[in-house]
This record gives sequence, structure tokens and C-alpha cells, in this order.
Amino acid sequence: QAYERMILLTERIALPNLISRLNTTGGSLREMQITLTSNIKQEFEYNVTQQIYVSAESWDAVRNLKDQNTMIVNQVASFLPQDASGHDLNRAILEMLAENPKATLHNIVSDLLSYEAKKLMS
Repeated sequence: QAYERMILLTERIALPNLISRLNTTGGSLREMQITLTSNIKQEFEYNVTQQIYVSAESWDAVRNLKDQNTMIVNQVASFLPQDASGHDLNRAILEMLAENPKATLHNIVSDLLSYEAKKLMS
């Protein structure tokens, strides 16, 4: 069950999924930046106790994904004009990920968790 929770966490903090879930019309760049990074942090903190049930490698991978996604949001936000909207930030993040699908650890972390879960079940 811990691996299921970790896989769900990786899906919930995947930037396209997060943007889809939190995408609201209006709002400033800064408001959306705070919303995205706060949600990543909250999702992670909600599942922090699961670390005792998964391997150290899996937990490190999930933590690295959380840190990387937070960094991507903050970096993309820093390249946009201060008067940009939250929609502009979301679009810029999605464009960056579309141009470079390997920019995020999401698939690697999901695959690792799935592999370890299957190993435990066999």
C-alpha cells in the first residue's frame, strides 16, 4: 500500500497533472507560483510517513522529484515578466516540458516505484 501511495503522490505532483488540477483563470504569476509550489509541498508532507515503508532509493527519488518540480516552477517563473499571469506561468511550464520531456524525473520515479512494488509482490 505504501508504494501505491507513493505512485499516487508522483502522479499528483507531476507538473501537467498539478497544472490541470489547479488551473484557474485569472491570478498573477506570483499567486500561481505559490499555489503550485505549496501544493507540491503539501502533497509531499501528507505522505512523508510512507518513507518508512519504502526503500531509501525510492524515497530519495520521490524527494528529488518534489525538489525538481519546485525548482522548475520557480525557474520558469523567474524568466517571465513580473506582470505575467498565472496562466502564462502554466503555459510556459507545459511548453518547456513538451519541448524537453526528459526535463522531469516523473516517469523515472514512477517506473522505479512500480518495479519495487512488483518485486515485493512476487
